[in-house]
Amino acid sequence: MLSIFLNSVLPVFAAVIVGYAFGHAKLFSIAEAHAINKTAFYFFVPALLFKLVAQVSFDDFDVFYVLGYMGAEVAIYALTLWLCYSIFQRRLAESLLLSMTAAFCNHTFFILPIAEMLYGPDAVLPVVSVISIDLLVFFGGTVLALEFVAKKREGSALRNLSVTLCTNPNIMALLAGVVVTVSGISIDNGVGFYLSFVGAAAAPASLFALGVSLSLQPAKLAERLVLLITGLKLLLFPAIAWLLFVPVFTLSEFWVGPGILVAAGPSGVLASVLSSQYGVQGKMVSQVILVTTFFSVLTVTAAAMLTA
Repeated sequence: MLSIFLNSVLPVFAAVIVGYAFGHAKLFSIAEAHAINKTAFYFFVPALLFKLVAQVSFDDFDVFYVLGYMGAEVAIYALTLWLCYSIFQRRLAESLLLSMTAAFCNHTFFILPIAEMLYGPDAVLPVVSVISIDLLVFFGGTVLALEFVAKKREGSALRNLSVTLCTNPNIMALLAGVVVTVSGISIDNGVGFYLSFVGAAAAPASLFALGVSLSLQPAKLAERLVLLITGLKLLLFPAIAWLLFVPVFTLSEFWVGPGILVAAGPSGVLASVLSSQYGVQGKMVSQVILVTTFFSVLTVTAAAMLTA
């Protein structure tokens, strides 16, 4: 376990720690962290996603893996939504975003490099499959729900959703990568070198900026709901995923290891982005991202130890 932590998990998590330390020392401001994030969102990440999707082979694609992961994700999303809205009496828009933090993982930046270190290049297809599901289904679905619940823009909800998806460079990169894969176009040339060169900066830049942003969160005991959502994200989610992957669909280790690793990962930051875009209270969303990011070091290490 110690070897997995030191050689696979800690090197990736260290980028968050350094960002956190630099932010705490006031070497970087929140505005500078936002600038790094914006650069990564529009420049580094699309190159990374396009290359990943364009080079994976869908010949070994297993629909039961997608069904299993989506089943676990829907269960966690629905349970969190019910708890937040019905039990804790949070507003519906905030409940939707808190549900997204429980179901949507920081897979592109945090889990993917760890999975590649643990499982090798074979981990790319399972992780990229989840990334595609999350961006196209759960991100898109949450945006559509927010359009109805916390409408802030003119026009129909479906039109605004279409605009949001079509102007999201990460989603466009995914779709373009699928086109390249299906058409058989090779990027084993200067294009591929450029994508590798630029995409390599995506994870470290984004994790560093995340660390800076988290350093500005108040260092106090998290609220009860935040701790509950953390437990749902880091413990119940991978447990449900394992039940669906192994006893139900009897998937091979090729899918199970990376899939459980993603399920045990920290909350993604897109929920925080949406809270700003739609004017929704984002304090608790940010707290969930903070707490799951630091506690996921334990769950990701445990998941890796059990499946690697």
